[in-house]
Amino acid sequence: MNAVAPRNTLTPAEAAALRARIIARVARDRFAPPATITALRFIASHLDRAAEAFERYTPGATTNACFTDAAEALSDAREIARLHPDTRFPANFTDYIDAPLTCAALPMSAPLNPVSPTLAQEEADLRHRLTLVHEQLSQATSEPATDAWLPSALALQRDLMKLAGEVRVDNARPCNQPTTTREPDAEGDAAN
Repeated sequence: MNAVAPRNTLTPAEAAALRARIIARVARDRFAPPATITALRFIASHLDRAAEAFERYTPGATTNACFTDAAEALSDAREIARLHPDTRFPANFTDYIDAPLTCAALPMSAPLNPVSPTLAQEEADLRHRLTLVHEQLSQATSEPATDAWLPSALALQRDLMKLAGEVRVDNARPCNQPTTTREPDAEGDAAN
């Protein structure tokens, strides 16, 4: 059996293809109810399609149709994730795939603003860990490094999405609602 050694340096298109394949594997490996499994499999198939398109790229080609095909496949994967939030993929998860091509910052969700100090600390911890993983992933130029850090980033994103649901429930509790105090009546107070 001839095993292909992992590449130590990747072109941007190769890095995008690798990331698409890694995320497709993560989607297939997620444990979920049957309806969600179906959505995850569709996401994975679109990511495989995007990887194949990136792999067709040849430097110096007169057409970039492969990037159009990849963008369409990534858009389809994002739409499925948006329609099925229970997949626990953030809306911008394909930014991880595009990053080697665009040099854009890796995706980070908006602050959750929990009322509970415990949930606030949990969010801070998750964000800190994700920031550290993003730093490593941004510097990853090889297959092994990308394969090591990208699943970790997606797991932390999943944990943040789960925490977002907990924060919504906790923040909506009556005890966590701001109380309104009645403003003193300027005329009534002056007359007394």
